[in-house]
Amino acid sequence: MGTFVTLAEVLEARGSPLEEDEVWCLLLATTEALLDIPKKPGNICSVLSPGSVLLSANGSLAFKSCARYEDVASFTAPELQQSHSAPSRAAAEKMVVYSLGMTLYWCVDYHLPQNQPVQMSPELESLLLSMCEDVAVRRADLLTLLETCELHHKTSMLPPAERLIKQLDVGPEFTRVLDEPTAVLELPASILQSKKGKSLSTLRELSVVMPNGQTIMVKCEMKSRGGDVFDMIVAHSNLVEHFYFGLAYIDNEFFFVENDTKICKVAPDGWKKVPTTTFVLFFRIKFFVNDISLLHKQTRHQYYLQFRRDLLEDRLSCHEETALYLGGLALQTEYGDCMPEGRNYFRPDQYVSKSVMEKRALPYVQAELMRHHANNAQMLADESELEFLKQQLPEYGVFFHRVMRDKKPSDSEIILGVCAKGVIVYEVKDGCRFTAQNFFWRETTTISSNKRKFVIECRGSKKKYTFVTDRSKIAQYLCNLCSCQHKFNNEMNSRQLSHSLVSDNIVQYAAACRAQSSQLKSISCSETPQDTSGQTTPREESLTKLCDDITARIESEREVICVTLKKDPKLGLIVIVGEDTVGRYDLGIFIASIVPGGPADKDGRIKAGRLISLDHVSLEGATFNEAAEVMQNSPEEVQLIISQPKDSQSLTDGRSANDSLEEFVSAMMTPKTGHRLHVPQEARDSCSLSASLNSMRPEEIAVQLKKISGNLGISISGGVNPSLPHGGIYIKSLVPGGAAERDGRLHPDRLLDVDGVNFSGFTYQQAVESLSRTDE
Repeated sequence: MGTFVTLAEVLEARGSPLEEDEVWCLLLATTEALLDIPKKPGNICSVLSPGSVLLSANGSLAFKSCARYEDVASFTAPELQQSHSAPSRAAAEKMVVYSLGMTLYWCVDYHLPQNQPVQMSPELESLLLSMCEDVAVRRADLLTLLETCELHHKTSMLPPAERLIKQLDVGPEFTRVLDEPTAVLELPASILQSKKGKSLSTLRELSVVMPNGQTIMVKCEMKSRGGDVFDMIVAHSNLVEHFYFGLAYIDNEFFFVENDTKICKVAPDGWKKVPTTTFVLFFRIKFFVNDISLLHKQTRHQYYLQFRRDLLEDRLSCHEETALYLGGLALQTEYGDCMPEGRNYFRPDQYVSKSVMEKRALPYVQAELMRHHANNAQMLADESELEFLKQQLPEYGVFFHRVMRDKKPSDSEIILGVCAKGVIVYEVKDGCRFTAQNFFWRETTTISSNKRKFVIECRGSKKKYTFVTDRSKIAQYLCNLCSCQHKFNNEMNSRQLSHSLVSDNIVQYAAACRAQSSQLKSISCSETPQDTSGQTTPREESLTKLCDDITARIESEREVICVTLKKDPKLGLIVIVGEDTVGRYDLGIFIASIVPGGPADKDGRIKAGRLISLDHVSLEGATFNEAAEVMQNSPEEVQLIISQPKDSQSLTDGRSANDSLEEFVSAMMTPKTGHRLHVPQEARDSCSLSASLNSMRPEEIAVQLKKISGNLGISISGGVNPSLPHGGIYIKSLVPGGAAERDGRLHPDRLLDVDGVNFSGFTYQQAVESLSRTDE
C-alpha cells in the first residue's frame, strides 16, 4: 500500500464529487500545509492540480510536481502563463491560491451531468470565486483563507480536517497501488551466470503481479528457474507463510510454475526471441486452508486481496445476495464504519462484479451495499476481513481447467475443478458452472495421464473416467496438481495431531511440493482408509466455525527468536532432528536438545523448538542431510532463527514443553494413517554426518515380549479425544520389574501396533482393551 494517493485518484475511486464539508476541510488542510512550507522563493509551488495534491492515510497532506502528461493549463494562473521569469514568494503564493481554487472547483464538479448545477453554499462559492480571480491583486491570500476556514469550522462544528482526509484516503488497495512506482528486482549474478564469462544478452524481464495488483519487475536469465524468481518475490515482500503461494501464468487458465521449471519452458516464443518483451506471472494462492483462522494475519490479507479481485472479475461463482453481503464486508474493511452523510463515498463496481451490476439498477446496488456496510458497524478491519474469508464459497480453492469427455460428446462445456478434496466435474450452462460429478480422494484409486488423456479410476467400481485436454502437457500438469493438492489435504488433516504447534506444522508440505517430479505421468493410491476428517466437500453454507481458541493459543505459546552464536570447534552448537525418507514428508528441522557446555547452552535462550533458518539460509522444507550440510559449512559466527515454546506455556495438561515436543516429533515422524497418494521418485542416498552432529531420528523397532503375571509392564496414555484427534497411543512409563523394563529396548514413545493391530486412531479405552486381549 502506498503512503500517499493523489486527489484525482480519490475522486476516481469514489466516482462522485466532494461534498461541501469535505471541500472546507480539504481547503483548511491544504492552506495550513502551504503555509508550513519554508518561506524561500523557490520552495512554494506555483501550480497545484488534482494530480499533484497528495493525501495520506494518517491525515496529512503533501504536494508533488505536476506530471508532464497532465493538462494543467486550466489550473495555472494567467500571469504564470504569460511570465517567463521566476516569481517572487508573494507572487507564487497568489498563483498557488488560483490553482487551489480551480482544483476545488474541479472536485465539486467531478462527474456531474452537464445539466446539473454544482451544489455549493453562497459562502463557499464566494470564497472560491475570490481565489480564482484573473487579476492577482484581487485574489485572497493564504492567511485570509486560513482565517475564513477556521471561522467556518468553528461555527459549523466540523470535524478536524485530518479525520476527513483519512476517510478520503480509503478504498480498494488495488486502486491505491496503481500510482506506485514499479519495483525492479534482479537475480544475483551467481544465479544469472552459471558459467564463467557468460554473456548477459539472454537477460529478460518478468512482470509479477501481486494479489493487490502491484507489479514487480524481475530481471532474470532466460533459463532462470521458477524457484529462483519465487524466492526473490518472497524476500522482497517479506511474506512469512510463503509456502501457500506460487507463481502462475495464464494460458486460458492459470498454470503454476514448478520450482525447478525453467521460465523459458513456459514463456511464449516472443519472450525468448525479443529481449524487450515482458512475460507476466501472477503471485497467487496455490494451497487453500479450510480453517482461515490458522493463517498468519499477513497471509490472511493476501487471501482477502485475491478473493476480492477474483469475485470482481467473475472468476468465482457467487449468488447475488452473497456478493452484496461480501461487498458490505469489504466496505467495512476498507472504509471503516458507514458514512451515511456521503452516499457517494464508494464506487459500486469496485465491490460487486460486472455480472451483478448488469442484473440490477445502480441505485439498488448502491443502497444494498450501504445497508450491508451499515450492518457491520464497529467491526475492526481485521475482523471484517476475516469474516469475508469465512464465507467459503462452493468454488473456494478450486482450480478450473477446460476439458472434453472422451468418446462422449456433450452439449455443454466441461470444466475440471481440482481442489484439496478431490476433482469436481462441472458443466457450463447459460454461462454458469453446475457440479455434474465429484471424485473425492477417498473414492479414487488412480489418477493418470496418457498423451492428451486425463484418467480417473474409481475405487469401488474400478470404473475409469477419461477426459481429453488440448495438449499432453496439460494432462500431465493436472496429474501433478492433483498429487500436490492431495498431499496438502492429508498433511492439513494430520496437523490436528498437534494443534498446539499448528503454526509450525504447515512447512511440511513445502518440501513435498518441491519433491514433485516434473515427469510424473500417474499417481497410484494406497489401500489404507482415509482419515474421515478429510471427507468434507466444498461447502454450500455461508459460515464456518472460527477457532479463536486455537489462534489465541498459538499467539501466546510460541515465540520466534534470532540468536547469533560463535561456534565451539569441539562442542559445536546444537543437536538437530530431521527426516529424509522417500515416501514421507520433510517435516522441518527441530532442535531436540542442547549440547551441554556448548555455545547454545551458555547463551541460555535456546530451547527445544523448530529451526527456521541457519546462517541466513531457510530450512523450511530442507531435509536432515541438507540442514547438516548448511551447519557444517557455516562460518564461525552463525545466526539462527528459531520458533520455540515460551517459558510460561503449558502445551498440554500436566506435561512439559519438552515432553510435548518429543510427542510432536514422534507423531510426525511416524507414517500417518489415511488414504495416501504415493509419488514415485528416485531414492536419495543418505549422507553421513560429522561427529559434531548427533542424529536423533525416531526409528521403528519391533519387540517381542513375554507377559509376566499376565502383564506387559507398560503404562499408556494418549488416544483420540475431542481436544487432540488422532493423537496416537504412547508408552507413558514402564512398570519396574515388568516385561518391558527387563527387555531394555522400550522407552516412553509411540505405540504403533500390537500383535498386528494398528493403534492409529484408537481411543485410550480401545487401546487398553486391545492390550488386554493380547496373547502371552
